[in-house]
Amino acid sequence: MKLAPQPWMTTSAIKRLFKAVPHSQNTMRFVGGCVRDAFIGKPVQDIDLATSYKPEEIIKFLKKADIKVIPTGLTHGTVMAVLEGEGFEITTLRRDEETDGRRAVVVFTDNWEEDAARRDFTFNALYLKENGEIYDPWGGIEDLKQGVVRFIGDADRRIQEDYLRLLRYFRFYARFAKHAPDDKTLKALTDNKKGLEKISGERIHSELLRLLKNKAPLKSLEIMAQTGILEVVTYQKDLNPSILKLLTLEQEIGLTPCPLTRLYTLINYDPQKLDRIIKSYKFSNKESKWLYQLQSMIQDDSAKDIRLRLHFQGKDLTRAWFTAALSKGNDLPLDLLKTIDNWQYRPFPVTGQDLMKQGFKEGPEIGKELKKQELDWVLKRPLA
Repeated sequence: MKLAPQPWMTTSAIKRLFKAVPHSQNTMRFVGGCVRDAFIGKPVQDIDLATSYKPEEIIKFLKKADIKVIPTGLTHGTVMAVLEGEGFEITTLRRDEETDGRRAVVVFTDNWEEDAARRDFTFNALYLKENGEIYDPWGGIEDLKQGVVRFIGDADRRIQEDYLRLLRYFRFYARFAKHAPDDKTLKALTDNKKGLEKISGERIHSELLRLLKNKAPLKSLEIMAQTGILEVVTYQKDLNPSILKLLTLEQEIGLTPCPLTRLYTLINYDPQKLDRIIKSYKFSNKESKWLYQLQSMIQDDSAKDIRLRLHFQGKDLTRAWFTAALSKGNDLPLDLLKTIDNWQYRPFPVTGQDLMKQGFKEGPEIGKELKKQELDWVLKRPLA
């Protein structure tokens, strides 16, 4: 099977890269997500390549061609070629020698089938030559067409090599699936759920938010609840009515999904669960602050003027509060969303020095007066 040339395959950077590698038509191929997404007509993001050459050989070839090389993961056979402002990861073909559920000890090989056999899903084991020829040893193209997310070989074994594949399964299921998982896959997902406890918080954090960024994650979340994986990851056993309402609301009014808002709603606004998730999965300071601010806004039941929220919390956080509060059952007019989107922030024009010129003395008095005047000023701003 051949893939018609696409712009990302024929850039000057890609041509230069293939030219630098001897016999590249047979020794280097595009691999994984870029091939999968290109085949189904999705925008290609990261371009990864696989090669039968050893890392030290690739480094030598690239340096000879005056291409910058960064040895990003030599023990796993990965280097990054940097040219024309882009980075391209090139990884030597490999097979897993040992696995412990988190990481693998690999041995380099020149066998494309061995490399394909160690990958997670059939449609991620797609290889593409520079001339457009596709190598598909596990039937990934057909699975893509049929909307099937299929582990390569034995599902139990694939999962036990790296338990993060449980969450990866649900991320890809949300994107591509047209059918319910078969009984064997469902059993493998259920039986291996506790393995996620071995995975680092950082890796779960990344994969969980990528799942929740999907346009339509409901099918995945339902199966996660059914298999018990949702409880392992989020400490929330079932899907609550609020998350169902939020996902419906997003579709109805065309909202861009916010993974953090979805997560907070998914755990039913539970402060203990939120604390545990933030600490367990090593959320960044920025993400943590955002989530705690959202929690504070949701917990504040006072009829606070929307202008105060917009001015002090900002447009994005206020939009998140609005959708989360609506999903929780708060009676808010839908046209408030238009007000939020049209709001333009303006800095309060009065400073402490201005007040001192008016006769206020330096100290706490100025701070109190500034705050009072700022509140009055914000509340007098027109909403439109």
